[in-house]
Amino acid sequence: MKILFVDDEENIRDLFEEYFKSEFDVILADNGQTALEIASSQNFDLIISDISLPKLNGVQFIKKLRFEGNLTPFIVITGDSDIQLAIDVFRLGAVDFFLKPFRMEALRVRIQKYENAELDMAVLFKNNEVAFQNSELNIEIHPKIKNINKYVALIIQHIQSNPHVKDDDLLSIKVVLYELLANAIEHGTAGISYKEKQLILESNNDYFDVVDNLCKKNERKILIYFRIDDKGIVIKITDQGKGFDLHDIPSPIDDPRGNLLNGRGIFLVRMNIDTISYNQSGNEVTVTKSWSSVH
Repeated sequence: MKILFVDDEENIRDLFEEYFKSEFDVILADNGQTALEIASSQNFDLIISDISLPKLNGVQFIKKLRFEGNLTPFIVITGDSDIQLAIDVFRLGAVDFFLKPFRMEALRVRIQKYENAELDMAVLFKNNEVAFQNSELNIEIHPKIKNINKYVALIIQHIQSNPHVKDDDLLSIKVVLYELLANAIEHGTAGISYKEKQLILESNNDYFDVVDNLCKKNERKILIYFRIDDKGIVIKITDQGKGFDLHDIPSPIDDPRGNLLNGRGIFLVRMNIDTISYNQSGNEVTVTKSWSSVH
């Protein structure tokens, strides 16, 4: 996986490179203009950029990339908890938003969710980890957080053949699928609370190993349903967990910092779809999105 990391603070760039160089191909830039030149001449799987940059700030950098037709997913880092700033960058296609200070391990977990992975469907079916239930595209998975890329790729493969789907639609759907499936796996199947997740990330344990061991122990399944037509898509994800109370999720208006740190998944989903609804217990979520070509 090739990552462009942009930050004007040398110590943060050095820390990022030292932490991730053994896992990923890391390219560094110290200002927005240099980052734009690099991103325009090389292909990246992910861009991670600070907002406050010299020569060309982070938002301007991203806007220019999009204007050039570059749809590389990006994560934004900032010390500003202004909710409007978060909304602006999500509208430009951000897949996540980190507030300073943050832990590198938390960032690593987010990066791994977007890491490119080959789609080996034969292995998934052979191991009984995925099974199509019928022609209406109901999918049942025995979830592993380490397989989340494969689950997303499996669904995207069906979606991208629709002639009405544009590249920005696919990017939005990928963000939605990553977030909803991650929530269903981490909280619904593994049964990890937001507080417990934070404690695990602060420990020396591998977060993905912890989640997958709990998934194996709990033996819960996740059901995925999606319907596609010429107007848009409906996605429904159901886990066998206890669910949650929507009122426990911080409001992005009343508490932007709390929302971005704890309820980021739902916040990210809302920025990329038209509607979202939950069943009464909170373990089934349904989202709808119209294709950009029909707006």
